[in-house]
Amino acid sequence: MSTSLETYDHTILCNLDGSLTPQAAEGILVIGFSEQQQQKMQSLAEKARDGTISPDEREEANSFERISSLLGILQSRARIALRDAVQ
Repeated sequence: MSTSLETYDHTILCNLDGSLTPQAAEGILVIGFSEQQQQKMQSLAEKARDGTISPDEREEANSFERISSLLGILQSRARIALRDAVQ
């Protein structure tokens, strides 16, 4: 079984050391895609569903997906840090 790049990314991110201050955690939680980026992702998703996406667009969509996953993991860790800070 081959290990995908995303699996490596997930393993590395889940095993990062260090803690977040509440201020840093709050900062991470407000990071997001711009309206323009969200529209681009929607356009790429539509092309993918229609089967009209080009190889370059597929690569761009994959990049958005990886960054979105990374952001989701970081924001999850930030929520945990904030939860732990109040306990």
